[in-house]
Amino acid sequence: MQLFMVSASHSPLLDFPAKESPAVLNVRAALAATRARIEGFDPDLVVLFGVDHYGGQHMACMPSFCVGVEATALADVGGTPGRLDVPRDLAIQAVGAIRKAGVDTAVSYDMAVDHGFSQALSRLLGGVDRYPVLPIFVSCIQPPFSPFARARALGEAVGGFVKTLDRQRVLFVGSGGLAHNPAALFPPIDSVGPEWRPYILHGRAQAEVPQQAWIDFEIQAHQMGAQMLAADQVTPEMAGLKDAWDKAFLAAYCAGDLSVFDAWDPDQVMAEAGIGAVETQAWIAAAAAMQAAGGARPRAVFQEIAKEIGIGFGVAEAGPSPLSPAP
Repeated sequence: MQLFMVSASHSPLLDFPAKESPAVLNVRAALAATRARIEGFDPDLVVLFGVDHYGGQHMACMPSFCVGVEATALADVGGTPGRLDVPRDLAIQAVGAIRKAGVDTAVSYDMAVDHGFSQALSRLLGGVDRYPVLPIFVSCIQPPFSPFARARALGEAVGGFVKTLDRQRVLFVGSGGLAHNPAALFPPIDSVGPEWRPYILHGRAQAEVPQQAWIDFEIQAHQMGAQMLAADQVTPEMAGLKDAWDKAFLAAYCAGDLSVFDAWDPDQVMAEAGIGAVETQAWIAAAAAMQAAGGARPRAVFQEIAKEIGIGFGVAEAGPSPLSPAP
């Protein structure tokens, strides 16, 4: 078995920046280069740790983690719609193995995913259904958050499961981060207005606010945000971007000992680098899975503040690494 891991930021504004800055072009080039390496690797299974922004998971019952047995990507802001190619029996087996390892994951037979999954599938893999994929949701949208240690435990459980599979080439992907703060676009339940509260609570399970109305609102809000971010007078600091935080995270992430993140307080991370920085739990899960399966530690391949798309963008990779067969 060969193993490869990629963790990468995502941003809906990558589809429609109001200004094609050098930073935006650099982000696209970095993603294209990683995609070329993934295509050369040609995985026969992708394990994707992703996040959600009220596309498929809602506050009436928000799981810490959830494995999709069947999954569909929404046509949300920055998202690519379509049916994911989820190996159903393998996903069911994964749920059992993860729980047996001591991590209580939820399971969904009708998972909807948004750009927190589909942008990675589209830009890194070439399509939402190009490769067989095991989608694993990590909740990072609002407090109370799971501890960073649980994200690492989730990854280790997944990596241990993958190590038992009869697969030739497995790719682990973590989607989210780095420092950014989209809380105004995806508001917490205690501050959301009454016009959106039914949807954020219940999603498609209620008829008062159609899902398409929420998606249309998010598209319009992101388009307005793109115009603001493109203004020369708006600095990265004003946009909540933290270059020093991004560099420090990547240094710790690539040092080889993921247990250092166990002491991280998600609320403090949110206070220092925005709620979007908590999405780095998906990165930690992906790297922990890679290492538990017998793969290499991450190395940073790209990091840059991209103000025009509202994020500090990063890409890290590990491998490809051969895994010796079990004795």
